[in-house]
Amino acid sequence: MKLLVPLFTLSTLLVELTHAASICNALIPYSWTQAASSNPKLQGALNELSKNAVATWYTDRGGDAISDLLQKCSGSQVPSIVIYGLPNKDCAGGFSSSGNNKDAAMYKTWVQSLVSRVGSREVVYVLEPDAIGLLSNNYCAKENNYLDNLKVALGLISSGNPNAKVYVDVASWANVAEATKVLNDLKTAGRLDGVTINTSNYKTNAQLMSFCTAISGATGGLHCVFDTSRNYRGSVGDEWCNSRSAGIGAPPGTDTGHPLVDYNLWLKVPGESDGTCSGRTADAQEGPSAGAFFPDGFASLWDNSWFVDVKGLPKIGGGGSADAINYPNHNNGTNYLNATALPYFVPPNHNYVNATSEESNMSTSAIIMFTCIGMAGVVAMALVVVVYRKLSGARERKDDQRTGAANDGIVVLGQDGAVHTAFNSTRCLQVI
Repeated sequence: MKLLVPLFTLSTLLVELTHAASICNALIPYSWTQAASSNPKLQGALNELSKNAVATWYTDRGGDAISDLLQKCSGSQVPSIVIYGLPNKDCAGGFSSSGNNKDAAMYKTWVQSLVSRVGSREVVYVLEPDAIGLLSNNYCAKENNYLDNLKVALGLISSGNPNAKVYVDVASWANVAEATKVLNDLKTAGRLDGVTINTSNYKTNAQLMSFCTAISGATGGLHCVFDTSRNYRGSVGDEWCNSRSAGIGAPPGTDTGHPLVDYNLWLKVPGESDGTCSGRTADAQEGPSAGAFFPDGFASLWDNSWFVDVKGLPKIGGGGSADAINYPNHNNGTNYLNATALPYFVPPNHNYVNATSEESNMSTSAIIMFTCIGMAGVVAMALVVVVYRKLSGARERKDDQRTGAANDGIVVLGQDGAVHTAFNSTRCLQVI
């Protein structure tokens, strides 16, 4: 009997083992459960989205779901947590500045509470949205000791959560030169894996990539996390408020299409309003107050989404139509590979939950889509191969068939490669 050895290299096997965990989706956003019961036409889309993880926000503004999250995320499921509790946070806009943490001592105690509960389990942290951006271009952040408090938080996490991945938020509107100085200073306080870009914003991964590359190059190789919750098509004119041209982006996970980008995460709940958005551009839909569920806004996000465009799921219709808007031409969720380099196919009944589940999906821009065997199967096959080679020294390969993976090394930027030092847009971040 012949033994056919799969074309799994040792590096591919190690990558699969490293990425075995999936982002935990144990806590479904409350706004989705309420919307599903009161808006029947949205129920199918909401049920689909509920298969994917939305990060849990740990804030000092009331409510604490961390213990519930940690209890419900079992096995290899990795919680994603946004830490948002600096004293006098959002000092420039003042939209989200309120909170219980009034000084450095209170902030340290508050962070320690989180660190103690997480302990040695694996977790992905997004640290203090907008803080680095404000440190890069607004003196109020220095007046309110943002950097000192960030160092305290990073130090506590580094010593108390050895298996945590930590990404500090760098707003896409930050001054890159100043932000990198702050990041290099912050790195001295503890273990920093990278930066998070696009929190609650609409910029596509292709737009974000040049920003990520610039930050990484100036900080000794920090990696990136992108918020893809609403960035599938970008927004016309960099509109940041209830964009009608935007769409829900690629699902959370490690299937990012680029070695510098560790995760796509959903940090904003798709469908929750950015605010009333009155008197803005034609791309802005007027909606309810920030944080409230916006049915028409959700419908347009879904109809323009990765799930409709790539997965082929039906549109809702009847939402805030973007038909009259000229979409940006960089409307790709994870477009880093050359569009003509590799074939693309969609496996039947694909669940698209995570790049490391039993099936692995790539983006629409010409990425190999393949069905891989489960992790147990990979390990078992590897052991069989080792035993077989020791016994017989024989090895046969199936030369007429090749499966591909995101880490095969074929990485080509889909844009012109220009580094943009700053984006000419702002946003207001509100956590309700």
